[in-house]
Amino acid sequence: MIFKQLTQQLKALFNLLSNLDNQQYNSTIKYLGNSSIGAHARHIIELLQCAVVGYDNGFVDYENRKRNLELETNIDSAKLQLKVLLTQIKKEDKVLYITFEKNDTEPISTTYFREILYNSEHSIHHLALIKVALIDMELNIVDKNFGLAYSTIKFRNQLIAD
Repeated sequence: MIFKQLTQQLKALFNLLSNLDNQQYNSTIKYLGNSSIGAHARHIIELLQCAVVGYDNGFVDYENRKRNLELETNIDSAKLQLKVLLTQIKKEDKVLYITFEKNDTEPISTTYFREILYNSEHSIHHLALIKVALIDMELNIVDKNFGLAYSTIKFRNQLIAD
C-alpha cells in the first residue's frame, strides 16, 4: 500500500510538471517564502533519492544530500528523475540507519518501509504547498485531491457518503 500511495504522488507530480513550462516551474511565490514549484519538486525528489541510495549502503542521510539546483530549475531534469525513482522505489523491507552530523548522535535504526512512509507523508506536504503556488498562478490543472493526505480524502469521501 505504501508504494501505491507514493507512486500515485510521484505520478501526480510528474503529470503536473508535464503541464507546466519552465517559467511557471521557476516562478517564485510570495506565499511560499519566495520559493518555487521547482524548489518543492527538487526537495521531494532529493529526499526520496536519499532513501533509495541508503537502501544499498544501509545508511540514509537526509542532511548531507546533494542539493541539485538543476532539478529545481529545469523541469525536464525533474521529470527524468521522477521517472527513475518510479522504477527504483519498490524494494523489500530491511533495517536501515539514519545518520546525522558527525559526533551529533548515534545513527537511529529505521526500516526501508518506514522511510518510504515518511517520504510519502513528506511528499503530500510539499504537494500541498505546490497547490498553493498553482492557486496563486491561477492554474487549475490538478484534481481536488492533489496534495491531500489519504486519510483526509477518505474522511471527506465518507462525509459525502453519509
